[in-house]
Amino acid sequence: MDDHKEAEAIAELTKVISFKPDLQLLHLRAASYDSMGDLTSTIRDCEAALCLDSSHTDTLDLYQKVQQRAKEQLPT
Repeated sequence: MDDHKEAEAIAELTKVISFKPDLQLLHLRAASYDSMGDLTSTIRDCEAALCLDSSHTDTLDLYQKVQQRAKEQLPT
């Protein structure tokens, strides 16, 4: 998926999520942000999704993966 299509998908997901937060939609938007390299937004959406279901395996996996990448990008 190219960045333009991902940006469109994120915009549509944002509209729906603002109406009614949903675990699957938050996870999907987080995954879209991740594929675009937006770690901050990915982490934010993972945290929001985990507030709805703290045991959602796919979101936990994505969250841990992105947190690790964010740590690796910190200056030493």
